[in-house]
Amino acid sequence: MNRHFLEFWGKALLQAAQSQKQLEDLAKWCQRGVMSFRDFTQIFKTAYGLDQVAENSPDFIALWQKAEENFRESFNEYLNILGVVPREEYAALARRFEDAQAKLAEQEETIKHLRRLLEDKGLGLEATSMEFQRLIEKQGEQFQKFLQGLGEAIKPEVNQA
Repeated sequence: MNRHFLEFWGKALLQAAQSQKQLEDLAKWCQRGVMSFRDFTQIFKTAYGLDQVAENSPDFIALWQKAEENFRESFNEYLNILGVVPREEYAALARRFEDAQAKLAEQEETIKHLRRLLEDKGLGLEATSMEFQRLIEKQGEQFQKFLQGLGEAIKPEVNQA
């Protein structure tokens, strides 16, 4: 944040504290642009050194634009420090959130539809888990038979020894 911004903002807030109307004017000034209210414009020109340059000078417009750009950058930094989100950013995030919610709802509906189709064809989660359970039981039986066969194969060798 540059010192010009802090100087301007300090003086503007002091002036705004003197009257609620000035605070309202300050809010309008920030929304409409820095040349919309004479009182704040003079503070701005002084804070950014523009009062030292003649308004009809060819450099004045370029210096003014640079000062306004610096002001906006510093103002955004200031809002960031305060934890405030600019309205444009908030609106963009709100739109993204709404879009994401709509997409999520659509995807959830698609998942429900696909699950119903799988259930109708006997391939749903319940049918699949029952089939998996039968497979495990069958493998368990086959493993028991294998162990019994292995045990019987080893018994004759034990008797011979």
